[in-house]
Amino acid sequence: MDHRDLRQDVSVRIAVAVFGLLTIAILLLAVFNDKGALQVHTQAKKLGAIESEIRRLDSENQQLTTEIQALRTDPTAIEKLAREELKLVKPGEVVLVIPEN
Repeated sequence: MDHRDLRQDVSVRIAVAVFGLLTIAILLLAVFNDKGALQVHTQAKKLGAIESEIRRLDSENQQLTTEIQALRTDPTAIEKLAREELKLVKPGEVVLVIPEN
């Protein structure tokens, strides 16, 4: 091998090493920077939890809306609430209280 071949061989090795290091650096940035794969995965999990909470709250909101409508229009619903929450009774009724153990 002459000097030219040796120099060319070293140049190729340096070029491959630089390319390899740049590739590794780009991969590390793709995974670990603020918009990398790990951050995207974390944010996706947070988004899923928030969407689940929204669905739960929508369901609760619908249930409360139905309850409000019933209390506005249904005397039976009002009576049930008065009996259960306020412990009210009709005149002449006797309430039996059973102690809890």
